[in-house]
Amino acid sequence: MKKSILALSIFSVMSTPILANEAVSAEEELAYSLGIQALIYGAGPLTVAAVRETSTSVDAPMNNAMAPINQMGKTRVLSGPQDRIVPTVNNDTLYSQAHYDLDQSGPIVLEVPPTNERYYIVQLLDAYSDSIEDLYQGNTGKQGAKVLLVKEGWNGTVPEGIDKVVESRTDNVWLIHRTGVSGDKDLPEALQVHDRFISYPVAELGKDHPPVELKAATSRIPPMAKPQGLEWFALIDRELRKNPIKEDAVIVDQFDYIGIGGESPFSAQDLSQEQQRGLRRALKSANQIIHYAGRDVGTTNNGWSMMFEGGRYGTDFLSRASINLRAAGLNVPERALYPNRYTDANGEQLSGQHSYKMVMPADAPADAFWSLTMYDAKNLFMVENEIDRYSISTNRKDELKYANDGSLPICIGYERPIDESCNWLPAPKDDFYLHIRLYEPTQAVLNNSYSMPQVIKQ
Repeated sequence: MKKSILALSIFSVMSTPILANEAVSAEEELAYSLGIQALIYGAGPLTVAAVRETSTSVDAPMNNAMAPINQMGKTRVLSGPQDRIVPTVNNDTLYSQAHYDLDQSGPIVLEVPPTNERYYIVQLLDAYSDSIEDLYQGNTGKQGAKVLLVKEGWNGTVPEGIDKVVESRTDNVWLIHRTGVSGDKDLPEALQVHDRFISYPVAELGKDHPPVELKAATSRIPPMAKPQGLEWFALIDRELRKNPIKEDAVIVDQFDYIGIGGESPFSAQDLSQEQQRGLRRALKSANQIIHYAGRDVGTTNNGWSMMFEGGRYGTDFLSRASINLRAAGLNVPERALYPNRYTDANGEQLSGQHSYKMVMPADAPADAFWSLTMYDAKNLFMVENEIDRYSISTNRKDELKYANDGSLPICIGYERPIDESCNWLPAPKDDFYLHIRLYEPTQAVLNNSYSMPQVIKQ
């Protein structure tokens, strides 16, 4: 989605309805245009900050993946409809989560244990939701590794026992670790591996480190708190000050006009009434732009948005914004690719009022495993259903019914299918959204030569 943010902002200004008798000053229009650009640019750091604020609001590591800053929390069960911290959470893996502030903690050691070929990935994201690096068996080895996480430019001495050094361009780092689980029966064994992924300050290297002691949470991670009104701009200002990106100065410096990134922190009271009106209008328009762009991110393959941009956005701030709307903390495509769609083969919105069929060929394009997960179309959360099935996953083969040719037929709808040989993925009564996860995708899908299966209304 390589589009000009400035062009989008100008288009938005031109297309915003203005009443004939309503005089809009150039001062307001400039604030409006810059406000849209700031919100699109800031959507990545806003998302990461909102997750950080919610996830670290505890005094000890928890078994719902919450933990204080610079500590690690973990889940003990697979995610489901109750988990609403971010959109499109998966139903395939256990999670560990940590938010580091390297300015506060100094270098952090990440321990990756031997996993006996069990799927895992330790994803490291900077404060803008861009990928720093993914740790997986391909770069840590079968015996595991000790990895040192440092701020870019760190000139300390790498201690003995460290196998790899990873540099972050920002002080804040978001760790998302996933451990594959082959259904509930596999959970106890998966947890033994999952618990041995740990982190600690480099000063503690060489000490004995048992699994993290987790407090029992009384609920899942609560929803992210959303700023109100012009507080959105105050949060953008805070995050850009904490985690400046030198090469983005040509974009960010212009936001000084609306109180972002200047000599003093953002204060709405320091802006004129015209500027405040422009920023309030920008909040609505930017939200509409990001939602609109999010319905058609990147390359399309048989109706699936492939999201090859995940994790590596460069200056494509609109893709970064729209992807964070639907899938915060996306992996780079080589490690996990996320084809997704709102519509059927005819381009019509997917709805529980209808029934659909999809057949995944025997040569499914994932070297590890793949899954298809159901979410509501409005908020992108899993939805309760009568059989407690939220995804179809090849990591749970004992649940699946394959055709004689090795393909996997999937029936999608609110009503149970008549064909008992078809794997039923229950849908909500109203509009829904489908999300495939290809863990370790094949080269054929990465170069877009593999034809994804269609979703056909019956």
